[in-house]
Amino acid sequence: MVRPLSPKQQEIRDREARILDEAQTVLLARGAGAVTMDRMATAVGVSKGTVYQHFSSKEDLLAAVLLRSADIRARLFERAASFPGQSRERMSAVGAAAELFFALYPQHEQAERAIKAASIAEKIDAGRAAGLEACTFRCFGVATRIVRDAIASGDLVLAPGQTVEQVCVGLWNLYTGAFLMRDLENFIDEPVVTDPMPILMANAQVFLDGFGWQPLSSAHDYGETHQRVLNEIFPDEAGLAGLDAAGGMAVASPAGAARRSHLD
Repeated sequence: MVRPLSPKQQEIRDREARILDEAQTVLLARGAGAVTMDRMATAVGVSKGTVYQHFSSKEDLLAAVLLRSADIRARLFERAASFPGQSRERMSAVGAAAELFFALYPQHEQAERAIKAASIAEKIDAGRAAGLEACTFRCFGVATRIVRDAIASGDLVLAPGQTVEQVCVGLWNLYTGAFLMRDLENFIDEPVVTDPMPILMANAQVFLDGFGWQPLSSAHDYGETHQRVLNEIFPDEAGLAGLDAAGGMAVASPAGAARRSHLD
């Protein structure tokens, strides 16, 4: 039985949540450089020393923000895997979860890359660093289980030398590449691709067709599967992400970040 929090414990938890909310809002609106301990203290109405009671450094605070959103990403992936359908439909459901996370947390990957730099990682609480790593493995574990289910059911037959990890790493690289492409668009005058997600989804289908994962995209409407996933598994998140009835995506604005606070 979980013991209820004391009033003091609840106060501390609520205050930490407010700090994280403010840091996330600033991160989305102005970037990681704008997240400072002084700004967080002023916004929340506490002393800077109180902020340091919760987080050992600015980098540790950013890591905590990332850990919270990374846990949301892992939970989205885990929910997606529950979609009732064939193994490849379930993998497409994970792709829909990735799209939602991309829309709801547009700066997560950029900030994560910066925080994982060696000079910054040293300033992150060890427990939070381990938590970030664990969330990545949770996401990867969802994908590997679906691939193994596909092999067990006969939907997927890997050629000699091919591995479950090869399939999953290939999909993960497509996913992270889409975030990198989006970030690079900020540094060129005329963006080549304003929304890389449709390209990611199309390339993922080509990639899985290459392994012969059944049913092939030529024999199954994965666009319809994608829409079913949004309607049946993620209706609230799809609404917050700005996905219309046809499945088009509008990247969430900082104002949208505020609207999604109940998901955090």
